Amino acid sequence: MAIFEAESWFPIQGKEAEHDAAMQNFLKWVGAHRHLFKEWKSLRYYVKEIAGPNSGRHFIVWEYEDLASFEAYKKRRRDYPGPYAEYKKNDPYHLGVMDHRNMEVEIWYEIDRPLWLE
Repeated sequence: MAIFEAESWFPIQGKEAEHDAAMQNFLKWVGAHRHLFKEWKSLRYYVKEIAGPNSGRHFIVWEYEDLASFEAYKKRRRDYPGPYAEYKKNDPYHLGVMDHRNMEVEIWYEIDRPLWLE
């Protein structure tokens, strides 16, 4: 059963362009170092546009094969050892462009996938 980790945030006001550039650099860096992220089935990046206070909220969604893959990755990357130190340097979370006061992290489990329309 696939597991989805969804993190959402708003860019810091006045740093939107810096945020967008940091996200592009991050996604390119991850793509160039795919071997470090073998547990990730996919990585997707979205922005929500809708009337109301959540318009402009950004989302990144990681897909894992299962809970064991999710846990293995988190354990290996914990404290950013070895090559993950470089990951941390490229992660916008650590670059002062995300408003941490309203970040959210969710874990989504798929249910009844055989009944989905795909």
